[in-house]
Amino acid sequence: MKQTQPTVLYIVLIIAMATWGLSWTNGKILGNYTTVPILMVWRFFIAALAMLLVLIFTKTPWRINRMGGVIILVSAMLLVLYNHFYFTGTHYGAAGAGGVLVTTLNPVLTFMLISGMNRELPQGRALAGIILGILGGSILINLWQAGWTAIWSSGNQYFVLCAISWAFLAVISARINKHMSTLTFSFWLYLASGFMALLFVGDGDLLAVLSYEFNFWLNLFSVSVGAMAFATTAYFFATSRLGAEKAAAFIFTVPVSAMIFSMIILNEPLKLNILMGGLLSIFAVYLINSNKKNIITMESISEND
Repeated sequence: MKQTQPTVLYIVLIIAMATWGLSWTNGKILGNYTTVPILMVWRFFIAALAMLLVLIFTKTPWRINRMGGVIILVSAMLLVLYNHFYFTGTHYGAAGAGGVLVTTLNPVLTFMLISGMNRELPQGRALAGIILGILGGSILINLWQAGWTAIWSSGNQYFVLCAISWAFLAVISARINKHMSTLTFSFWLYLASGFMALLFVGDGDLLAVLSYEFNFWLNLFSVSVGAMAFATTAYFFATSRLGAEKAAAFIFTVPVSAMIFSMIILNEPLKLNILMGGLLSIFAVYLINSNKKNIITMESISEND
């Protein structure tokens, strides 16, 4: 049993990481049906319901204290921003390119932000990782050929804003373990984000989605239950069993799966700049994560898409 348990966890982790990668293709498809605020509301509330079921099944306490509530509200504002950039970016840009750029740029920016807050200059592998990460990101958005205008074209600006908002979200939510479990935090975070997203719906018809075809609901449940609830639970459960370092290694498959799914489902071409920039960025994250004292993963908190 002891020999088979790690194997089962590895399989579950691979599936969980694949759902994170698939979420970028899901977002691209969902953007063709309705507005971004409506997509956010349904995604958050479905994910919150799924996480509530997880809390009940695992018998995890769901109560929060005052400081935990403050962190949740601030995190919810950042998560709403992230999802706005995520859905808008995948609507205007390539899902595969966005999935590679954001999931590799996230940990680089998060590490830079933490280093700045701690007033520590990155050294050794961490410094090399940051340099390679910036270089890889520049190649991904085709900065060398298109110039600085590349940042503001093909949805790239939204992908960059995705990574920035997630970096702040990761840093703020990193202190949550002092106040509640990660699963409890995820439930309240999604619920609070859902109510915040409601403020931006305006005259939109939330119930119009009930008449949408099966393909819409398949992708919505994949991006909500799959990428948020299932992948989040699986990742942190595996972390508790295998250790953060081993579990974090599986996250390197997220940008790869994001590109593969976009190629298979959306017929997006694999461009040379995406391949080269993606490989450099993945190696950059490896260098940063190779420091055992500070593992910064592509999904520093419960998401990610």
